[in-house]
Amino acid sequence: MRFLRTVLSVVVAAVAVVACGDEMEGGATSAVRPDDMVEVGFSVPMAVSRTAIADDGTTAYWTPGDKVALWAENSAGEYVVEGAPFSMRHYSAEYERALFTAIIPAMAEDTYRYAMCSPLPDAVNGTQVTYTVSAEQTGLYDGEHDIMLATPTQTGPLTAKGTDFNVVMRHKMHAVRIDIPEGRNLFGYRFTSFEITFPAPVVGDVTYDVTDPNAEPIYTNLSNVITVNNPEGFDAGDTIWVFVLPGTVDGNITYRVRNTDRRSEVASYYLARNMRSGHVTPIKMATPAMERYTSFHFSVGENYLGEDFNSFTIFDHNNTALGTFQRNDANDYVLEYKGEIDLSAYQNKYFTLTFDSTHAIVSATLNVGTLTPYTEHIMPSVDIPYLFEESFSDVSAFSDGHDDPANGFNGDSKNYSSWFSDYTSHSRMSGWSGGRYGCSSGSLRMCCRSETGLGSISNYRGRVDTPPMSKLKSGVTATLRVQFTYSAATRSYLLGSGNTLLNFGWTNSTGVIGPATNISNVVINNQVVGDATGSYTNVATPADVTFSGASNATRLSWMSDTDAPAALAGNANFWLYIDNIKVQVLP
Repeated sequence: MRFLRTVLSVVVAAVAVVACGDEMEGGATSAVRPDDMVEVGFSVPMAVSRTAIADDGTTAYWTPGDKVALWAENSAGEYVVEGAPFSMRHYSAEYERALFTAIIPAMAEDTYRYAMCSPLPDAVNGTQVTYTVSAEQTGLYDGEHDIMLATPTQTGPLTAKGTDFNVVMRHKMHAVRIDIPEGRNLFGYRFTSFEITFPAPVVGDVTYDVTDPNAEPIYTNLSNVITVNNPEGFDAGDTIWVFVLPGTVDGNITYRVRNTDRRSEVASYYLARNMRSGHVTPIKMATPAMERYTSFHFSVGENYLGEDFNSFTIFDHNNTALGTFQRNDANDYVLEYKGEIDLSAYQNKYFTLTFDSTHAIVSATLNVGTLTPYTEHIMPSVDIPYLFEESFSDVSAFSDGHDDPANGFNGDSKNYSSWFSDYTSHSRMSGWSGGRYGCSSGSLRMCCRSETGLGSISNYRGRVDTPPMSKLKSGVTATLRVQFTYSAATRSYLLGSGNTLLNFGWTNSTGVIGPATNISNVVINNQVVGDATGSYTNVATPADVTFSGASNATRLSWMSDTDAPAALAGNANFWLYIDNIKVQVLP
Protein backbone atom coordinates (compact mmCIF):
# COMPACT_ATOMS: atom_id res chain seq x y z
CA MET A 1 0.00 0.00 0.00
CA ARG A 2 1.22 3.49 -0.65
CA PHE A 3 0.93 7.23 -0.21
CA LEU A 4 1.63 9.35 -3.30
CA ARG A 5 3.25 12.62 -2.26
CA THR A 6 2.14 15.58 -4.34
CA VAL A 7 4.65 16.97 -6.85
CA LEU A 8 7.89 15.10 -6.21
CA SER A 9 7.91 11.86 -4.27
CA VAL A 10 6.06 8.85 -3.07
CA VAL A 11 6.18 8.53 0.70
CA VAL A 12 7.12 4.99 1.65
CA ALA A 13 4.66 4.10 4.35
CA ALA A 14 5.13 1.80 7.31
CA VAL A 15 2.41 -0.74 7.58
CA ALA A 16 1.60 -1.33 11.24
CA VAL A 17 -0.89 -4.13 10.78
CA VAL A 18 -3.60 -4.68 13.34
CA ALA A 19 -4.58 -8.31 13.86
CA CYS A 20 -8.06 -9.41 12.90
CA GLY A 21 -9.94 -10.24 16.05
CA ASP A 22 -12.68 -12.21 14.25
CA GLU A 23 -12.81 -15.20 11.96
CA MET A 24 -12.80 -14.47 8.21
CA GLU A 25 -16.16 -13.05 7.17
CA GLY A 26 -17.73 -11.72 4.03
CA GLY A 27 -16.94 -12.87 0.48
CA ALA A 28 -17.10 -16.36 -0.99
CA THR A 29 -14.95 -19.23 0.22
CA SER A 30 -14.25 -22.61 -1.30
CA ALA A 31 -17.02 -25.06 -0.39
CA VAL A 32 -14.72 -28.07 -0.65
CA ARG A 33 -10.98 -28.10 0.12
CA PRO A 34 -8.41 -30.68 1.25
CA ASP A 35 -8.19 -31.21 5.00
CA ASP A 36 -4.71 -29.68 5.21
CA MET A 37 -5.80 -26.46 3.41
CA VAL A 38 -7.02 -23.53 5.45
CA GLU A 39 -8.14 -19.99 4.73
CA VAL A 40 -5.80 -17.50 6.35
CA GLY A 41 -5.33 -13.79 6.11
CA PHE A 42 -3.82 -10.56 7.28
CA SER A 43 -5.04 -6.98 7.32
CA VAL A 44 -3.22 -3.76 6.50
CA PRO A 45 -4.21 -0.15 7.20
CA MET A 46 -6.08 1.63 4.42
CA ALA A 47 -3.76 4.61 4.90
CA VAL A 48 -1.37 3.08 2.36
CA SER A 49 -2.12 3.43 -1.35
CA ARG A 50 -2.68 0.82 -4.02
CA THR A 51 -4.58 1.58 -7.21
CA ALA A 52 -7.43 4.08 -7.41
CA ILE A 53 -6.43 7.70 -6.81
CA ALA A 54 -8.61 9.44 -4.23
CA ASP A 55 -10.35 12.77 -4.74
CA ASP A 56 -7.39 14.69 -3.34
CA GLY A 57 -5.22 13.46 -6.20
CA THR A 58 -2.44 12.47 -3.85
CA THR A 59 -3.39 9.19 -2.20
CA ALA A 60 -4.76 5.90 -3.43
CA TYR A 61 -6.33 2.95 -1.70
CA TRP A 62 -6.47 -0.79 -1.91
CA THR A 63 -9.49 -1.94 -3.86
CA PRO A 64 -11.25 -5.33 -3.79
CA GLY A 65 -9.53 -7.75 -6.14
CA ASP A 66 -6.03 -6.30 -5.61
CA LYS A 67 -3.45 -9.04 -5.10
CA VAL A 68 -0.10 -9.46 -3.38
CA ALA A 69 2.35 -12.37 -3.51
CA LEU A 70 3.61 -13.75 -0.19
CA TRP A 71 6.62 -15.88 0.87
CA ALA A 72 7.02 -17.52 4.30
CA GLU A 73 10.34 -19.02 5.46
CA ASN A 74 10.35 -21.14 8.63
CA SER A 75 13.07 -21.28 11.28
CA ALA A 76 14.75 -24.17 9.44
CA GLY A 77 15.26 -22.00 6.35
CA GLU A 78 12.51 -23.76 4.36
CA TYR A 79 9.89 -21.87 2.36
CA VAL A 80 6.48 -23.24 3.27
CA VAL A 81 4.76 -20.51 1.22
CA GLU A 82 6.29 -19.38 -2.09
CA GLY A 83 4.69 -16.55 -4.03
CA ALA A 84 1.16 -17.42 -2.91
CA PRO A 85 -1.40 -14.90 -4.24
CA PHE A 86 -3.48 -13.17 -1.58
CA SER A 87 -6.51 -11.16 -2.67
CA MET A 88 -8.05 -8.18 -0.95
CA ARG A 89 -11.39 -9.43 0.31
CA HIS A 90 -13.08 -6.55 2.11
CA TYR A 91 -12.58 -3.56 4.38
CA SER A 92 -13.00 -3.51 8.14
CA ALA A 93 -16.23 -2.06 9.51
CA GLU A 94 -14.58 1.37 9.94
CA TYR A 95 -12.84 1.19 6.52
CA GLU A 96 -9.53 1.48 8.39
CA ARG A 97 -8.07 -1.84 7.28
CA ALA A 98 -7.98 -3.99 4.15
CA LEU A 99 -8.19 -7.75 4.61
CA PHE A 100 -6.20 -10.07 2.33
CA THR A 101 -6.89 -13.82 2.30
CA ALA A 102 -5.80 -17.00 0.59
CA ILE A 103 -6.28 -20.75 0.98
CA ILE A 104 -2.91 -22.38 1.71
CA PRO A 105 -1.56 -25.45 3.55
CA ALA A 106 -1.90 -25.05 7.30
CA MET A 107 1.24 -23.55 8.87
CA ALA A 108 2.85 -25.15 11.93
CA GLU A 109 3.64 -23.18 15.06
CA ASP A 110 6.99 -21.52 14.35
CA THR A 111 8.60 -18.17 13.74
CA TYR A 112 8.43 -17.23 10.05
CA ARG A 113 10.21 -14.65 7.99
CA TYR A 114 7.71 -13.09 5.55
CA ALA A 115 8.38 -11.31 2.26
CA MET A 116 5.76 -9.71 0.04
CA CYS A 117 5.42 -7.89 -3.28
CA SER A 118 2.62 -6.22 -5.20
CA PRO A 119 1.17 -6.57 -7.77
CA LEU A 120 1.55 -10.26 -8.65
CA PRO A 121 4.81 -10.69 -10.60
CA ASP A 122 4.86 -11.84 -14.22
CA ALA A 123 7.36 -14.60 -13.38
CA VAL A 124 8.62 -16.24 -10.16
CA ASN A 125 11.82 -18.24 -9.70
CA GLY A 126 12.24 -19.03 -6.02
CA THR A 127 12.48 -15.63 -4.36
CA GLN A 128 13.34 -13.95 -7.67
CA VAL A 129 10.40 -12.06 -9.18
CA THR A 130 10.25 -10.48 -12.61
CA TYR A 131 7.93 -7.72 -13.78
CA THR A 132 7.50 -6.33 -17.27
CA VAL A 133 7.23 -2.56 -17.26
CA SER A 134 5.46 -2.35 -20.58
CA ALA A 135 6.35 -0.08 -23.49
CA GLU A 136 2.58 0.29 -23.99
CA GLN A 137 0.71 1.92 -21.10
CA THR A 138 -2.73 3.42 -20.53
CA GLY A 139 -1.70 6.80 -19.13
CA LEU A 140 -3.75 6.16 -15.98
CA TYR A 141 -2.40 5.80 -12.45
CA ASP A 142 -2.53 2.03 -12.63
CA GLY A 143 -1.14 -0.27 -9.94
CA GLU A 144 0.02 -2.69 -12.63
CA HIS A 145 3.33 -0.84 -12.91
CA ASP A 146 3.50 0.62 -9.40
CA ILE A 147 5.69 -2.21 -8.09
CA MET A 148 6.17 -2.51 -4.31
CA LEU A 149 8.37 -4.80 -2.21
CA ALA A 150 7.97 -5.23 1.54
CA THR A 151 10.82 -5.17 4.02
CA PRO A 152 10.85 -8.76 5.35
CA THR A 153 9.42 -9.22 8.83
CA GLN A 154 9.25 -12.06 11.36
CA THR A 155 6.17 -13.26 13.22
CA GLY A 156 4.07 -16.35 13.84
CA PRO A 157 2.03 -18.44 11.40
CA LEU A 158 -0.88 -17.09 9.38
CA THR A 159 -4.22 -18.13 10.87
CA ALA A 160 -7.90 -17.75 10.24
CA LYS A 161 -7.99 -14.95 12.82
CA GLY A 162 -5.37 -12.92 11.03
CA THR A 163 -1.70 -12.30 11.77
CA ASP A 164 0.12 -9.15 12.77
CA PHE A 165 2.79 -7.90 10.39
CA ASN A 166 5.12 -4.97 10.88
CA VAL A 167 6.45 -4.11 7.43
CA VAL A 168 7.41 -1.24 5.16
CA MET A 169 6.31 -1.38 1.48
CA ARG A 170 8.86 0.22 -0.81
CA HIS A 171 7.81 1.66 -4.20
CA LYS A 172 10.33 0.52 -6.79
CA MET A 173 9.23 2.38 -9.93
CA HIS A 174 9.54 6.02 -10.92
CA ALA A 175 6.38 7.84 -12.06
CA VAL A 176 6.24 10.64 -14.61
CA ARG A 177 3.22 12.90 -14.22
CA ILE A 178 2.44 14.84 -17.40
CA ASP A 179 -0.10 17.66 -17.05
CA ILE A 180 -1.55 19.34 -20.13
CA PRO A 181 -2.47 22.91 -19.10
CA GLU A 182 -5.74 24.45 -20.23
CA GLY A 183 -5.40 25.96 -23.69
CA ARG A 184 -2.15 24.11 -24.41
CA ASN A 185 -3.40 21.23 -26.54
CA LEU A 186 -1.94 22.74 -29.71
CA PHE A 187 -2.79 19.54 -31.59
CA GLY A 188 -6.34 20.84 -31.65
CA TYR A 189 -8.08 17.49 -31.15
CA ARG A 190 -8.53 14.97 -28.38
CA PHE A 191 -5.75 12.42 -28.80
CA THR A 192 -5.74 8.70 -27.99
CA SER A 193 -2.05 7.94 -28.47
CA PHE A 194 1.04 9.60 -27.03
CA GLU A 195 4.54 8.43 -27.94
CA ILE A 196 7.60 9.45 -25.93
CA THR A 197 11.18 8.59 -26.85
CA PHE A 198 13.73 8.94 -24.05
CA PRO A 199 17.51 9.28 -24.52
CA ALA A 200 18.01 6.16 -22.35
CA PRO A 201 16.15 2.87 -21.76
CA VAL A 202 13.17 3.36 -19.43
CA VAL A 203 10.99 0.24 -19.81
CA GLY A 204 11.56 -3.49 -19.98
CA ASP A 205 11.86 -6.47 -17.64
CA VAL A 206 13.06 -5.94 -14.07
CA THR A 207 13.96 -8.71 -11.62
CA TYR A 208 14.11 -8.37 -7.80
CA ASP A 209 14.86 -10.62 -4.85
CA VAL A 210 11.82 -10.24 -2.58
CA THR A 211 13.96 -11.09 0.45
CA ASP A 212 16.24 -8.09 -0.19
CA PRO A 213 14.24 -5.07 -1.48
CA ASN A 214 17.33 -2.84 -1.32
CA ALA A 215 19.42 -4.98 -3.67
CA GLU A 216 20.12 -3.69 -7.18
CA PRO A 217 17.54 -4.98 -9.68
CA ILE A 218 18.43 -6.73 -12.93
CA TYR A 219 17.18 -5.06 -16.14
CA THR A 220 16.63 -6.96 -19.44
CA ASN A 221 14.76 -6.47 -22.75
CA LEU A 222 15.00 -2.71 -22.46
CA SER A 223 13.48 -0.01 -24.65
CA ASN A 224 13.57 3.78 -24.63
CA VAL A 225 10.14 4.27 -26.26
CA ILE A 226 6.82 4.39 -24.41
CA THR A 227 3.48 4.56 -26.20
CA VAL A 228 0.40 5.56 -24.21
CA ASN A 229 -2.78 4.22 -25.80
CA ASN A 230 -6.12 5.07 -24.28
CA PRO A 231 -9.40 4.82 -26.22
CA GLU A 232 -11.00 7.56 -24.11
CA GLY A 233 -8.15 9.89 -24.98
CA PHE A 234 -6.71 13.04 -23.42
CA ASP A 235 -7.18 16.78 -23.83
CA ALA A 236 -6.18 20.04 -22.16
CA GLY A 237 -6.57 19.82 -18.40
CA ASP A 238 -5.87 16.07 -18.29
CA THR A 239 -3.03 14.22 -16.57
CA ILE A 240 -1.06 11.37 -18.13
CA TRP A 241 0.83 8.95 -15.85
CA VAL A 242 3.83 7.01 -17.16
CA PHE A 243 5.81 4.50 -15.09
CA VAL A 244 9.51 4.05 -15.88
CA LEU A 245 12.44 2.10 -14.51
CA PRO A 246 14.65 4.06 -12.12
CA GLY A 247 17.78 5.47 -13.71
CA THR A 248 19.41 8.60 -15.08
CA VAL A 249 17.99 10.49 -18.05
CA ASP A 250 20.17 13.14 -19.63
CA GLY A 251 19.32 14.33 -23.12
CA ASN A 252 16.50 15.24 -25.48
CA ILE A 253 13.08 13.66 -25.07
CA THR A 254 10.97 13.64 -28.24
CA TYR A 255 7.21 13.14 -28.32
CA ARG A 256 4.15 13.31 -30.53
CA VAL A 257 0.43 12.64 -30.16
CA ARG A 258 -2.17 11.20 -32.52
CA ASN A 259 -5.75 10.06 -32.76
CA THR A 260 -7.32 7.59 -35.15
CA ASP A 261 -6.78 9.72 -38.25
CA ARG A 262 -4.40 12.58 -37.38
CA ARG A 263 -0.99 13.01 -35.87
CA SER A 264 1.02 15.89 -34.50
CA GLU A 265 4.44 17.17 -35.36
CA VAL A 266 7.37 15.89 -33.30
CA ALA A 267 8.48 18.08 -30.39
CA SER A 268 11.46 17.72 -28.07
CA TYR A 269 12.92 19.15 -24.90
CA TYR A 270 16.02 18.56 -22.82
CA LEU A 271 15.71 16.65 -19.55
CA ALA A 272 18.45 15.83 -17.04
CA ARG A 273 17.09 13.94 -14.04
CA ASN A 274 17.83 11.05 -11.77
CA MET A 275 14.66 9.01 -11.98
CA ARG A 276 14.69 7.67 -8.41
CA SER A 277 12.47 4.80 -7.30
CA GLY A 278 9.43 5.91 -5.33
CA HIS A 279 9.52 9.44 -6.74
CA VAL A 280 7.56 11.43 -9.31
CA THR A 281 8.81 13.69 -12.08
CA PRO A 282 6.18 16.38 -12.82
CA ILE A 283 6.01 17.80 -16.36
CA LYS A 284 3.73 20.50 -17.78
CA MET A 285 3.49 19.80 -21.48
CA ALA A 286 1.92 21.58 -24.42
CA THR A 287 1.12 19.12 -27.19
CA PRO A 288 2.73 19.75 -30.60
CA ALA A 289 0.65 21.23 -33.38
CA MET A 290 -1.04 19.00 -35.94
CA GLU A 291 1.28 17.87 -38.74
CA ARG A 292 0.23 18.81 -42.28
CA TYR A 293 0.35 15.21 -43.34
CA THR A 294 -2.11 13.16 -45.39
CA SER A 295 -1.74 9.42 -45.80
CA PHE A 296 -3.56 6.43 -47.24
CA HIS A 297 -3.03 3.01 -45.67
CA PHE A 298 -3.71 0.09 -48.01
CA SER A 299 -3.83 -3.59 -47.14
CA VAL A 300 -4.36 -6.76 -49.11
CA GLY A 301 -7.28 -9.02 -48.20
CA GLU A 302 -7.97 -12.42 -49.72
CA ASN A 303 -5.71 -13.68 -52.47
CA TYR A 304 -7.89 -15.35 -55.10
CA LEU A 305 -5.20 -15.30 -57.78
CA GLY A 306 -3.59 -18.39 -56.28
CA GLU A 307 0.06 -17.32 -56.22
CA ASP A 308 1.51 -14.51 -54.10
CA PHE A 309 1.98 -11.13 -55.67
CA ASN A 310 5.44 -9.57 -55.76
CA SER A 311 4.36 -5.93 -55.93
CA PHE A 312 1.41 -3.73 -56.76
CA THR A 313 1.00 -0.26 -58.24
CA ILE A 314 -1.75 2.20 -57.29
CA PHE A 315 -3.35 4.28 -60.06
CA ASP A 316 -5.85 7.11 -59.57
CA HIS A 317 -9.00 7.67 -61.61
CA ASN A 318 -6.91 9.49 -64.25
CA ASN A 319 -4.69 6.39 -64.58
CA THR A 320 -1.80 8.26 -62.99
CA ALA A 321 0.56 5.98 -61.10
CA LEU A 322 0.74 7.06 -57.45
CA GLY A 323 3.22 4.52 -56.12
CA THR A 324 4.52 0.96 -56.33
CA PHE A 325 4.92 -1.27 -53.26
CA GLN A 326 6.78 -4.53 -52.71
CA ARG A 327 4.92 -7.18 -50.71
CA ASN A 328 5.67 -6.97 -46.99
CA ASP A 329 4.78 -9.12 -43.98
CA ALA A 330 3.15 -6.21 -42.15
CA ASN A 331 0.55 -5.90 -44.93
CA ASP A 332 0.59 -2.12 -44.57
CA TYR A 333 1.27 0.02 -47.63
CA VAL A 334 1.24 3.78 -47.16
CA LEU A 335 0.93 6.63 -49.63
CA GLU A 336 2.18 9.76 -47.88
CA TYR A 337 1.76 13.43 -48.76
CA LYS A 338 3.35 16.13 -46.63
CA GLY A 339 2.35 19.77 -46.75
CA GLU A 340 -0.70 21.42 -48.28
CA ILE A 341 -3.02 19.18 -50.29
CA ASP A 342 -6.25 19.59 -52.27
CA LEU A 343 -8.35 16.40 -52.33
CA SER A 344 -11.44 17.84 -54.02
CA ALA A 345 -10.75 16.04 -57.32
CA TYR A 346 -10.49 12.67 -55.56
CA GLN A 347 -13.71 12.63 -53.55
CA ASN A 348 -15.56 9.31 -54.06
CA LYS A 349 -13.34 8.41 -57.00
CA TYR A 350 -11.61 5.08 -57.57
CA PHE A 351 -8.08 3.85 -57.06
CA THR A 352 -6.96 0.85 -59.08
CA LEU A 353 -4.47 -1.59 -57.52
CA THR A 354 -2.60 -3.59 -60.14
CA PHE A 355 -0.92 -6.69 -58.72
CA ASP A 356 2.18 -8.18 -60.34
CA SER A 357 2.95 -11.86 -59.64
CA THR A 358 5.40 -14.27 -61.25
CA HIS A 359 2.93 -15.31 -63.96
CA ALA A 360 0.16 -12.73 -64.04
CA ILE A 361 -0.94 -9.11 -63.74
CA VAL A 362 -4.42 -8.54 -62.30
CA SER A 363 -6.24 -5.42 -61.10
CA ALA A 364 -8.86 -4.48 -58.51
CA THR A 365 -10.60 -1.17 -57.88
CA LEU A 366 -11.36 0.62 -54.64
CA ASN A 367 -13.76 3.48 -53.99
CA VAL A 368 -11.80 5.95 -51.85
CA GLY A 369 -14.96 7.45 -50.32
CA THR A 370 -14.89 10.84 -48.61
CA LEU A 371 -11.39 12.17 -48.04
CA THR A 372 -10.23 14.69 -45.43
CA PRO A 373 -6.96 16.62 -45.68
CA TYR A 374 -4.29 16.08 -43.01
CA THR A 375 -5.66 12.78 -41.77
CA GLU A 376 -4.60 9.14 -41.97
CA HIS A 377 -7.07 7.25 -44.14
CA ILE A 378 -7.37 3.52 -43.45
CA MET A 379 -8.64 2.15 -46.74
CA PRO A 380 -10.71 -1.07 -46.92
CA SER A 381 -8.66 -4.18 -47.67
CA VAL A 382 -8.41 -5.01 -51.36
CA ASP A 383 -8.79 -8.63 -52.49
CA ILE A 384 -6.54 -9.92 -55.29
CA PRO A 385 -8.94 -11.13 -57.96
CA TYR A 386 -9.01 -14.45 -59.79
CA LEU A 387 -7.07 -14.75 -63.02
CA PHE A 388 -10.48 -15.21 -64.63
CA GLU A 389 -13.97 -15.34 -63.13
CA GLU A 390 -17.47 -15.54 -64.56
CA SER A 391 -20.80 -16.08 -62.82
CA PHE A 392 -23.07 -14.75 -65.65
CA SER A 393 -25.01 -12.90 -62.95
CA ASP A 394 -25.33 -9.68 -64.91
CA VAL A 395 -25.62 -11.13 -68.43
CA SER A 396 -28.98 -10.53 -70.05
CA ALA A 397 -30.91 -13.64 -71.06
CA PHE A 398 -30.38 -14.70 -74.69
CA SER A 399 -30.43 -17.71 -76.99
CA ASP A 400 -28.67 -18.40 -80.27
CA GLY A 401 -31.85 -20.11 -81.47
CA HIS A 402 -30.50 -23.65 -81.29
CA ASP A 403 -30.05 -24.30 -77.56
CA ASP A 404 -33.73 -25.30 -77.23
CA PRO A 405 -35.04 -26.91 -80.44
CA ALA A 406 -38.53 -28.40 -80.34
CA ASN A 407 -38.93 -32.16 -80.05
CA GLY A 408 -41.07 -33.98 -82.58
CA PHE A 409 -40.85 -34.64 -86.28
CA ASN A 410 -39.00 -31.41 -87.09
CA GLY A 411 -35.21 -31.67 -87.33
CA ASP A 412 -32.57 -29.20 -86.19
CA SER A 413 -29.46 -30.09 -88.09
CA LYS A 414 -27.72 -26.70 -88.03
CA ASN A 415 -24.26 -26.51 -86.54
CA TYR A 416 -24.64 -22.88 -85.56
CA SER A 417 -21.74 -20.68 -84.31
CA SER A 418 -21.60 -17.04 -83.26
CA TRP A 419 -20.11 -14.55 -80.76
CA PHE A 420 -21.64 -13.97 -77.38
CA SER A 421 -21.41 -10.26 -78.09
CA ASP A 422 -24.05 -10.76 -80.78
CA TYR A 423 -26.55 -11.43 -77.99
CA THR A 424 -25.53 -9.19 -75.11
CA SER A 425 -24.17 -5.70 -74.80
CA HIS A 426 -22.26 -6.58 -71.62
CA SER A 427 -18.62 -5.71 -72.25
CA ARG A 428 -17.23 -8.58 -70.12
CA MET A 429 -18.65 -11.11 -72.60
CA SER A 430 -16.52 -9.82 -75.43
CA GLY A 431 -14.28 -12.59 -76.73
CA TRP A 432 -16.56 -15.51 -75.84
CA SER A 433 -17.72 -17.69 -78.72
CA GLY A 434 -19.76 -20.83 -79.24
CA GLY A 435 -22.73 -22.49 -80.83
CA ARG A 436 -26.02 -24.03 -79.65
CA TYR A 437 -25.97 -22.10 -76.38
CA GLY A 438 -28.08 -19.73 -74.30
CA CYS A 439 -27.95 -17.82 -71.04
CA SER A 440 -30.55 -17.05 -68.38
CA SER A 441 -30.91 -16.57 -64.62
CA GLY A 442 -27.18 -16.27 -64.08
CA SER A 443 -25.93 -19.44 -65.77
CA LEU A 444 -25.15 -20.72 -69.26
CA ARG A 445 -26.09 -23.88 -71.15
CA MET A 446 -25.06 -25.76 -74.26
CA CYS A 447 -27.38 -28.09 -76.14
CA CYS A 448 -26.36 -31.32 -77.82
CA ARG A 449 -29.12 -32.24 -80.29
CA SER A 450 -29.47 -35.94 -81.04
CA GLU A 451 -31.55 -37.10 -84.03
CA THR A 452 -31.98 -40.76 -85.00
CA GLY A 453 -33.95 -42.72 -87.54
CA LEU A 454 -33.81 -46.20 -89.12
CA GLY A 455 -30.78 -47.14 -87.03
CA SER A 456 -28.64 -44.14 -87.85
CA ILE A 457 -27.93 -41.17 -85.52
CA SER A 458 -26.62 -37.61 -85.83
CA ASN A 459 -25.45 -35.64 -82.78
CA TYR A 460 -25.02 -31.87 -83.02
CA ARG A 461 -22.89 -30.80 -80.08
CA GLY A 462 -22.99 -27.54 -78.16
CA ARG A 463 -19.79 -25.66 -77.33
CA VAL A 464 -18.52 -22.45 -75.68
CA ASP A 465 -15.02 -20.95 -75.40
CA THR A 466 -13.91 -18.16 -73.07
CA PRO A 467 -11.79 -15.18 -74.06
CA PRO A 468 -8.02 -15.75 -73.75
CA MET A 469 -6.41 -15.73 -70.30
CA SER A 470 -4.96 -12.31 -71.18
CA LYS A 471 -3.91 -11.50 -67.60
CA LEU A 472 -1.12 -14.04 -67.82
CA LYS A 473 2.14 -12.36 -68.73
CA SER A 474 3.48 -12.59 -72.26
CA GLY A 475 6.06 -15.31 -72.77
CA VAL A 476 5.23 -17.36 -69.65
CA THR A 477 3.38 -20.63 -69.22
CA ALA A 478 1.49 -21.48 -66.07
CA THR A 479 -0.41 -24.26 -64.37
CA LEU A 480 -4.04 -23.29 -63.92
CA ARG A 481 -6.65 -24.47 -61.47
CA VAL A 482 -10.17 -24.23 -62.90
CA GLN A 483 -13.28 -24.54 -60.76
CA PHE A 484 -16.84 -24.46 -62.03
CA THR A 485 -20.24 -25.97 -61.33
CA TYR A 486 -22.36 -27.95 -63.77
CA SER A 487 -25.52 -30.00 -64.20
CA ALA A 488 -27.52 -31.59 -67.04
CA ALA A 489 -31.06 -32.09 -68.29
CA THR A 490 -32.75 -33.98 -71.13
CA ARG A 491 -35.94 -33.66 -73.16
CA SER A 492 -36.64 -36.34 -75.74
CA TYR A 493 -39.15 -37.53 -78.34
CA LEU A 494 -39.34 -41.30 -78.85
CA LEU A 495 -35.63 -41.59 -78.07
CA GLY A 496 -35.69 -43.33 -74.71
CA SER A 497 -32.14 -43.37 -73.35
CA GLY A 498 -28.85 -41.49 -73.31
CA ASN A 499 -26.87 -39.20 -70.99
CA THR A 500 -25.41 -35.74 -71.26
CA LEU A 501 -21.63 -35.91 -71.53
CA LEU A 502 -19.36 -33.18 -70.14
CA ASN A 503 -16.22 -32.28 -72.04
CA PHE A 504 -13.76 -29.66 -70.81
CA GLY A 505 -10.32 -28.54 -71.93
CA TRP A 506 -8.48 -25.67 -73.52
CA THR A 507 -7.32 -24.26 -76.82
CA ASN A 508 -5.05 -21.53 -78.14
CA SER A 509 -7.18 -21.05 -81.26
CA THR A 510 -8.61 -17.62 -81.95
CA GLY A 511 -11.94 -16.49 -83.36
CA VAL A 512 -15.22 -18.39 -83.43
CA ILE A 513 -14.86 -22.14 -82.86
CA GLY A 514 -17.90 -24.13 -83.95
CA PRO A 515 -19.30 -27.14 -82.05
CA ALA A 516 -18.20 -29.45 -84.81
CA THR A 517 -14.57 -28.82 -83.83
CA ASN A 518 -13.14 -31.07 -81.13
CA ILE A 519 -11.54 -29.48 -78.02
CA SER A 520 -7.82 -29.11 -78.71
CA ASN A 521 -6.54 -30.19 -75.26
CA VAL A 522 -8.98 -32.37 -73.34
CA VAL A 523 -8.97 -32.36 -69.53
CA ILE A 524 -12.41 -33.94 -68.93
CA ASN A 525 -13.43 -36.38 -71.68
CA ASN A 526 -17.04 -37.50 -72.18
CA GLN A 527 -17.86 -37.60 -68.47
CA VAL A 528 -21.43 -38.72 -67.80
CA VAL A 529 -23.24 -35.96 -65.87
CA GLY A 530 -24.97 -37.70 -63.01
CA ASP A 531 -27.24 -34.82 -62.09
CA ALA A 532 -29.90 -34.90 -64.81
CA THR A 533 -32.22 -32.52 -62.95
CA GLY A 534 -30.31 -29.42 -63.97
CA SER A 535 -31.72 -26.10 -65.04
CA TYR A 536 -30.62 -22.49 -65.27
CA THR A 537 -31.28 -22.24 -61.52
CA ASN A 538 -29.88 -25.64 -60.52
CA VAL A 539 -26.19 -25.86 -61.39
CA ALA A 540 -24.71 -27.40 -58.27
CA THR A 541 -22.17 -30.14 -59.06
CA PRO A 542 -18.61 -28.88 -58.48
CA ALA A 543 -15.63 -29.51 -60.75
CA ASP A 544 -12.03 -28.76 -59.80
CA VAL A 545 -9.32 -29.52 -62.36
CA THR A 546 -5.79 -28.39 -63.19
CA PHE A 547 -3.72 -28.33 -66.34
CA SER A 548 -0.29 -26.99 -67.28
CA GLY A 549 1.09 -25.18 -70.29
CA ALA A 550 -1.37 -22.29 -70.26
CA SER A 551 -0.37 -18.97 -71.84
CA ASN A 552 -2.07 -15.61 -72.36
CA ALA A 553 -3.55 -17.05 -75.59
CA THR A 554 -5.24 -19.96 -73.80
CA ARG A 555 -9.03 -20.18 -73.84
CA LEU A 556 -11.18 -22.55 -71.75
CA SER A 557 -13.53 -24.83 -73.69
CA TRP A 558 -16.72 -26.72 -72.74
CA MET A 559 -18.70 -29.07 -74.95
CA SER A 560 -22.00 -30.89 -74.48
CA ASP A 561 -22.23 -34.35 -76.09
CA THR A 562 -24.33 -37.49 -75.58
CA ASP A 563 -24.01 -41.27 -75.55
CA ALA A 564 -27.56 -41.73 -76.86
CA PRO A 565 -27.81 -44.88 -79.06
CA ALA A 566 -29.27 -45.07 -82.56
CA ALA A 567 -32.94 -46.06 -82.72
CA LEU A 568 -35.77 -46.49 -85.16
CA ALA A 569 -36.82 -42.88 -84.70
CA GLY A 570 -36.62 -40.00 -82.26
CA ASN A 571 -34.76 -36.90 -81.18
CA ALA A 572 -33.65 -35.29 -77.93
CA ASN A 573 -31.96 -32.26 -76.39
CA PHE A 574 -29.08 -32.98 -73.97
CA TRP A 575 -28.31 -29.81 -72.06
CA LEU A 576 -25.12 -29.07 -70.16
CA TYR A 577 -25.34 -26.15 -67.70
CA ILE A 578 -22.22 -24.38 -66.32
CA ASP A 579 -21.74 -21.57 -63.82
CA ASN A 580 -19.36 -20.04 -61.24
CA ILE A 581 -16.16 -20.27 -63.29
CA LYS A 582 -13.03 -19.41 -61.26
CA VAL A 583 -9.47 -19.69 -62.54
CA GLN A 584 -6.34 -19.50 -60.40
CA VAL A 585 -2.61 -19.71 -61.06
CA LEU A 586 -0.91 -22.45 -59.07
CA PRO A 587 2.47 -21.43 -57.61
